[in-house]
Amino acid sequence: MNTPNVIAGRRAAQTSHPKILLVDDHPANLMALSELLRRDDVELLLAESGAEALELLLVHDVALALIDVQMPEMDGFELAELMRGVERAKHVPIIFVTAGTQDANRRFRGYEAGAVDFLYKPIEPDVLKSKANVFLALNRQRRELSRLLEERTEAEKALRESEAKLQSLAKRLEQTVEERTGELVASQERLRALASELNLAEQRERARLATEMHDHLQQILVLGKLKLSSGKRFAAGLSTVEKMIHETEEVFDEALQYTHSLVAELSPPVLRDHGLGMGLRWLGDYMEKYEMAVTVTVPEDEALELSEDKVILLFQSVRELLINSAKYAETGRAVLTLEQRDERLYITVRDEGKGFDPGAAAGRTPGGGMSSKFGLFSIKERMRSLGGSLELETSPGKGTTATLVLPLRDDERGGALGVRSGEEKNDVCIAMPGYHEIAFAGKAINHQSSEITSQAIRVLLVDDHAMMRQGLRAMLDGYEDVQVVGEAVDGLDAVRLAEQLQPRIVVMDINMPKMNGIEATREITSRNPHSIVIGLSVNAGDANHDAMIQAGAATLLTKEAAVDQLHQTMFTVLKDFSPVK
Repeated sequence: MNTPNVIAGRRAAQTSHPKILLVDDHPANLMALSELLRRDDVELLLAESGAEALELLLVHDVALALIDVQMPEMDGFELAELMRGVERAKHVPIIFVTAGTQDANRRFRGYEAGAVDFLYKPIEPDVLKSKANVFLALNRQRRELSRLLEERTEAEKALRESEAKLQSLAKRLEQTVEERTGELVASQERLRALASELNLAEQRERARLATEMHDHLQQILVLGKLKLSSGKRFAAGLSTVEKMIHETEEVFDEALQYTHSLVAELSPPVLRDHGLGMGLRWLGDYMEKYEMAVTVTVPEDEALELSEDKVILLFQSVRELLINSAKYAETGRAVLTLEQRDERLYITVRDEGKGFDPGAAAGRTPGGGMSSKFGLFSIKERMRSLGGSLELETSPGKGTTATLVLPLRDDERGGALGVRSGEEKNDVCIAMPGYHEIAFAGKAINHQSSEITSQAIRVLLVDDHAMMRQGLRAMLDGYEDVQVVGEAVDGLDAVRLAEQLQPRIVVMDINMPKMNGIEATREITSRNPHSIVIGLSVNAGDANHDAMIQAGAATLLTKEAAVDQLHQTMFTVLKDFSPVK
């Protein structure tokens, strides 16, 4: 049925203005409604029957439908029920217009059919316009959000997950539109969820890139150093070749140092591998880059088990607070504390710097302090998305104390909060100076000299990267006093081969699938105290070093340091260590 109204509607189907569908079998009523709602930025679609209305809904995205209840052939209730079966029209807000009495049964049937409101004739113009403006504003917000999401989804896969969550939020908003007509509250919730998800997506992508760099680029660089180390023996006496090898090693060292720093900037793995407490300690050392001394107080026995998302957002907030303090407080010092009390987590960043006026926190204050145009607002919204808050105490000349407060009562420890025990992790490098030297602990030291057997030392190599195993084997094969008796590709394989081959020394990578090096070391040293484990990792920082020593390893070397120190380290541990009795 191609009536003039429908034909005109099809011609305008591609216009960008929001559309209101008016349905009434009396042309005079349609004309009256049109005059009340007519405006330049809104397109009105007119239908004199339910069939015409359905035709228009097939080609138009409608922001609001005003439907007369009493119509021949198909009344307003029937039309509303049919609309819910049309994908394009199923979520269109419906306001029924009726001249009947205010009967509760009719209202119930209307709401059951999908209506959000009723208007009774004669219609009050101001009421009609006000209700129409609410739904037009909501429609514009949805369209704008859709546009933003479409742009973001083209960038990367992780943001497509954000779009799905935003669409879910939009559906929930539509379902609760009767209870919530306050667009300000709804907008704040949507923006907060989007901002949090964007932050998480960014951090996940950073972690993915850092892992890729470690698993490929850094391993190749270390392998290159291993190859050069093997080549040194053949270049002895050839000054030109020795010089070239030395210069090439310097290039590899510089490249490794650069990748260490870059990976740390992208995603500090200590946060994921050892939790929030160790992550904050690392952050305190990291702030030296900004010429800032941070005193970190985190209880040694604090057993916090938070979800990965919460850890990421809390860490990001603390880092932003410290960086802002470094930029604006002008003291070069800050205090960072973490404590748990009354089922709440408190993380405080305090400085005695210039401070600022909290009333001017929306923009950058003349004195700076920890205020920036969006910094504090972003942190507040991030904490609200977690169910927490940001508490701020500051004034000009009095310093600044910022406290992140997070309730813990809703967390189920050991369940859905991302407990790390037993999880597989990828070893991602952190640039931690001071761990190229050999540090021994965890076994009883024998201060009396002991003779080393003249037979070759039996060595088992454990690393999930084939190139690293090949490089280590090639380096050790150049020594007549070392015999590589086997290679293992993961922790489980290492435990099995150690039991079978009984090696004197196990060279153990830390981060591997199935069973990591820390767990494998604990198994091997408990089953065979005769075997000595030397840990290897691209990252030999405090957390990994202490974990390996506690598991029973003799020492932990960086893979970079192993190029020059591994052979000597083997003899050092054989000479100075004996199994604990």
